[in-house]
Amino acid sequence: MPQKLAASLVVLAAILTTGCHEPPPVPRNLVLVSLDTLRADHLGLYGYAKRTSPGLDRWAEHAFVFENAVSASNYTFAAHHALFQSKTATVARDARDTGLTLAEMLKAQGFRTAGLTGGGLMTKASGFARGFDSWEEGHELLEDTLPGALAFLDDAARKDHEEKDSRFYLFVHCFDVHLPYDPPPPYDTMFDPGYHGTVTGPQTRNLLGMRKMFEGRQSYMRHQYDETDKDKVRALYDGEIARMDEVLASLLARIDERDLRDDTMVVVLADHGEEFWDHGSVLHAHTVFQELLHVPLLLRVPALQKQSHRIAQRVSLVDVVPTLLELLALPVPSGLVGHSLVPLLHGEPEPTHPLFAEGYASNAKLQSVIDGDLKLIRNIETHAVSLFDLAADPGEKNDIAASRPADVERMQALLDSTLGTPKSVVQDPMGLPKDVDTKTKDQLRHLGYIE
Repeated sequence: MPQKLAASLVVLAAILTTGCHEPPPVPRNLVLVSLDTLRADHLGLYGYAKRTSPGLDRWAEHAFVFENAVSASNYTFAAHHALFQSKTATVARDARDTGLTLAEMLKAQGFRTAGLTGGGLMTKASGFARGFDSWEEGHELLEDTLPGALAFLDDAARKDHEEKDSRFYLFVHCFDVHLPYDPPPPYDTMFDPGYHGTVTGPQTRNLLGMRKMFEGRQSYMRHQYDETDKDKVRALYDGEIARMDEVLASLLARIDERDLRDDTMVVVLADHGEEFWDHGSVLHAHTVFQELLHVPLLLRVPALQKQSHRIAQRVSLVDVVPTLLELLALPVPSGLVGHSLVPLLHGEPEPTHPLFAEGYASNAKLQSVIDGDLKLIRNIETHAVSLFDLAADPGEKNDIAASRPADVERMQALLDSTLGTPKSVVQDPMGLPKDVDTKTKDQLRHLGYIE
């Protein structure tokens, strides 16, 4: 064949191949990792200056990174139920024993399902074990959960090799960066080696004083902090992230081995963030400002790794389930409030949707909605509203409600239609699930939720 003709055929083949839009291979398996209480802006891949997450940063180079993902709630229990049911937080929380979950959807399609969680409120008694063939709870740290996760993956890889129709779903959750911030050496001094004050890791739970959230009281602090003390608290939190990052790297590396990497889709996310005096307080479950709602959301799809990129559009964790179901080529149940993000993965324009969140402050219920760059927060008890422009004021320091009455009215109508009006919403403070055993109460006490 003449050289010019051969070259032309190569070019033609390339053009034809480029013009074809065959769907990519469907991943067989899914691993979803939830890193409880992890602020997005304390990770290197989200612009943090400190080296807290080198392992996750490297892994994310071949993943879709959603830069502006928000949770549907400001505390673990409701946030995870909203995530797994693709419902608004209160609806999902109230349907914790009946609402269709991601695990139940996948199990019905023949997936082997396993869940390993840090316990606390992520328990069978809290409704999270539904749909899982195997369920382990109570290991707060990822390093304690890791052996069970690796054993499951090894077994799953072997079954995938033996049974061509085999598919699995693994859910891993941990409390590594949750209060108390008590990383071991060298992480305890890694980010503030020159500190000589009184704040230490073991003291953080008592010094910060977790809100008695289950009695509906507002947060409080038992210790007056100067700026060096505050920096130390942040440094301890960062140390927890760095320690967790090393363990997480081991889990992600196992999935990247040859027997799993081409067939396994991976999601890494957090359920909510954490406040460090951004608005005068600490911890979580007391506001719906962005430090509590803005969370990391990373998605690695084996067949789309070369197309992976950062996505700036604002999205919600309730969008995760419909997105995963579409990527897994599974039916999407009716009634989900989330929207598939698959068009965004392919760089296609996707209409924006209002993003809703709910939480509590003291004994009052909070609602928020993000529409475009505007965010409205409403206190159901006092009817007070605040409006922020997240593009111009990402820290939510400048309330523009008084100067934008039309936007306030429009966005209140969005809240009314989706989350309920102030008259229709029940003032139901967060409560412990029924029949919480002594072991779980002890763990909740250690995590700072109860006295």
